[in-house]
Amino acid sequence: MAESFDVEYDIVVIGSGASGKSAAFEGARQGLSVVVLEKAAVQGGTSNFAEGQTAFESSEQKARKVPDYNDHYPSRTEGFNRYMDYSSKRCNPEVVRMQVNNTAETIDLMKSLGIVYTYVGIYAYDQPAELNTFHRPEGLGAHMQEVLYKACVDAGVEFFFSTPAKSLIKDGDAVVGVVAEDSDGKAIRIGAKAVVIASGGFGGNDDMIEKYSRFQSKNIHHIEGLGTDNTGDGANMAIAAGAGTWEMGCLMLIPTAHERGLTSHISGAGMQPVLYVNKKGQRFWDEHCALSFADWGNVLAAQEGGVGYAVFDADQVAHLVADGSDIGLGDFIEYHQKLVNLPMEIDEAVAEGVMAFQADSIEELGAAMGLDPAVFAATVERYNAQCDAGFVEDFFKQPEFLRPIRKGPFYAVEMNSAVLVSTGALHVNGNMQVVAAATGEPIPGLYAAGMDAGGLFGDAYNLDVPGSANGFSHAGGRVAARHAASVIKG
Repeated sequence: MAESFDVEYDIVVIGSGASGKSAAFEGARQGLSVVVLEKAAVQGGTSNFAEGQTAFESSEQKARKVPDYNDHYPSRTEGFNRYMDYSSKRCNPEVVRMQVNNTAETIDLMKSLGIVYTYVGIYAYDQPAELNTFHRPEGLGAHMQEVLYKACVDAGVEFFFSTPAKSLIKDGDAVVGVVAEDSDGKAIRIGAKAVVIASGGFGGNDDMIEKYSRFQSKNIHHIEGLGTDNTGDGANMAIAAGAGTWEMGCLMLIPTAHERGLTSHISGAGMQPVLYVNKKGQRFWDEHCALSFADWGNVLAAQEGGVGYAVFDADQVAHLVADGSDIGLGDFIEYHQKLVNLPMEIDEAVAEGVMAFQADSIEELGAAMGLDPAVFAATVERYNAQCDAGFVEDFFKQPEFLRPIRKGPFYAVEMNSAVLVSTGALHVNGNMQVVAAATGEPIPGLYAAGMDAGGLFGDAYNLDVPGSANGFSHAGGRVAARHAASVIKG
């Protein structure tokens, strides 16, 4: 019996972020009818918070010839190998190949739409393992999404806002449509020759974090203002339709001070490679790991309660205010940015009782933190002695960040891991077709892109290739729509 639909399109895209709009724009450029279903009232999703995107052998890299940092821009071969090696060969080589071969096209496309790239290099100068793949656009991700949205509308793409997709419609093995719900709660059956899932992953869904990731959801926080609409809707409906998964539990995590955002100076201070202790009052890692926010986020999420305490003294506060941060966080906390708001933010947090602590002695600070004062004091004493010796044998911390804790008042900030997005998801092939769990073959008519597509990472986000998630979203969306168009056109 033939399916009946309220309306039909060539391509239905679920989600209006970078991957969704890239798929929609490419589909429209191919002469197809395209609709985008967005459950929020506005477009963009977490892509609005992106800074830049990765690309290999782009026109911008070729024009600049030599980067500001390091001696070269990486080739596609170098990028492919870095993804594979970083993941311990746990990523999908087909998907990695798609990434390195298609990200340069994003740069030219966005330039043709009026985007100007102000910087091409690494994300942060304190992360020496990074490849020079980061392309920062004027206006950052939010501006890019505005430009791409206008391009989609001008190309004839329709957008239905406040219209969440609920399930996929199948005819045999093939996906042939979507059941959505309009703003009045009425079900709509939308027919499609291809469906692209681009709903942003499940970073806003605590139950899915608990189910799929290696971390307890109670150890993962959400960044205020970032939004939590990415609740795994697309992935769940695909799994219900028989889709397989690839490293589903991979998350992009970042340390933040409790109830503080990414531009907060108290968060910026806590992200520095200062002395860190756990709930037992003991060091637990080489704090130099903080140079990669993704790695440090993974470390913190694995601690008891998902908590680590950044400890510093009056000299270090003065250093961060006068000399600036030792490490940066892209455009949120710039490299060597002077954290002039830090004293005020500490005073406010201590007064509010929001997980910041201040005391005149190390023992008093430990007691205020709820630690065993003697254990904490012994930890600080051992750390100071090793700083004096210039070699911290415990975890072998790099000498340039050895600063003893001696001058009061003394401070501690509770740091937690916050989720930016999930980065493991559905099993796709190099054409971004979703692969069936039972057969290992593509599900006809079903594609996934962006954070709903797995395979680019292993079990951790790769900050060695900065801008990977955003670059993957744009490139994967286009590739999905391009392949769908080739099938639709026969």
